[in-house]
Amino acid sequence: MKFDMDNSLGFILNKTALLSKVNFNNYLKKYDISPEQWSLIFRVVERSGLTQKELSDSTYKDQANITRSIDRLEQKGFLKRIENPNDRRSFQLIPTQEALTLVEQIVPLSHAFNQRLTQGFSEEEAHTLIALLKKVHDNLEGEPSC
Repeated sequence: MKFDMDNSLGFILNKTALLSKVNFNNYLKKYDISPEQWSLIFRVVERSGLTQKELSDSTYKDQANITRSIDRLEQKGFLKRIENPNDRRSFQLIPTQEALTLVEQIVPLSHAFNQRLTQGFSEEEAHTLIALLKKVHDNLEGEPSC
């Protein structure tokens, strides 16, 4: 059986994602939030009023884990839960002024980090890479696991 793990797309994607997360975490250290928390804060600022399920779906995070993250972000003063007028069993998430300010500070860092990730790429190569990774994602989405 011949298999070159170092050239396996799954292996390369995983090690790249892990290294990317570690590096981006360094950009966020002074703000005392993790990359996961950043994605939640950004999404709520972007789409104020999301339910927990909508936030979970839009950030690809597990609902059980997202509850703890929302609790922490609410304690840190970034998010607020309000009653959902359409469904009394759920709540909506809205950003605080602190979240709005944080997003203004971190968006430029996110742009800089993305530029670092594509350093040495032409603009066309960067767009192609993103398009190809989206195709890989689409290939996996909805596929039953073995």
